[in-house]
Parts: sequence; C-alpha cells; structure tokens
Amino acid sequence: MNEDLIVDNVNLADNLFTKHYSNFIKEKPRTVTVEEEDFKLFSFEEMIALTTIDGMEVSKVRALKAYVNTLKNILGPTVYDQKGKQWSMLMLSASLTIGENTEGDLLFIDRHDSKTLYIFRHDDGSLYKTKMTLNKLIKAYS
Repeated sequence: MNEDLIVDNVNLADNLFTKHYSNFIKEKPRTVTVEEEDFKLFSFEEMIALTTIDGMEVSKVRALKAYVNTLKNILGPTVYDQKGKQWSMLMLSASLTIGENTEGDLLFIDRHDSKTLYIFRHDDGSLYKTKMTLNKLIKAYS
C-alpha cells in the first residue's frame, strides 16, 4: 500500500489538518458555499474512502495525486490558476482535498500556505483561487 496515495485510518486523516479544522469537521456534516458553488465537506471517514481516478486508487483526501499523474503528461510540469499563479504539479499533488461539488470538482487547501482554498476543475484540470481561507470558512460555518 502506498502511503502517499492511501490514508488508511481516521487518525491519520485527522493528523493531516490543524486542530482547529479537525474540531470543525468532526462537529457535523457540512455543505458550504464557496464562490457561489456548494461543496460537501468530507468527514474523516469520507477522506479515507477509496476512489479510483484515471485507473489509480487513492483516498479522497489525496485525489489530486491521481489527477496530477494524468495531467502532467498532458500539461507538463506546471499549471496556472485564473490569476496566473504558477503551480508545480508536485505542489498540486501534495495539496489536501476537503470536499467536492455535485459536478465532481474538488475543494482543496493550497499547499503553499496551508490556508487558501482552491477549486480544482476535474474536467479540464484548471485551478481557481477562491477568496476563502480555511479560517474564514470555519468562522462562517461555525
């Protein structure tokens, strides 16, 4: 089992996040609105659930790793968000997925600063930097 792709228990998933976020997500299931889109936040049980993306089995919290595996062959080693911020595929693959919308797009935490929230568009691999941070999200939905 590859620990980079699979988080095999709730305690390991919990350890990926700050105590503040861990307590927030443990309280109750939540759907949040970010950039006028509704995202269902993953519980720790959902984060460790296995999903198959482009033939690769990963935990949902690590879903970006599977997408990057395919995207780097198509787009190269770098992608950009809507504001032109450069993202290496390595940094994208290290980012943590915390939720998804009904279209299958992913809400994730920016690995660069561990607080800014981004949307990953699974259909074309594009990134959208939101105005929301993890702390603002917690404050707005607590």
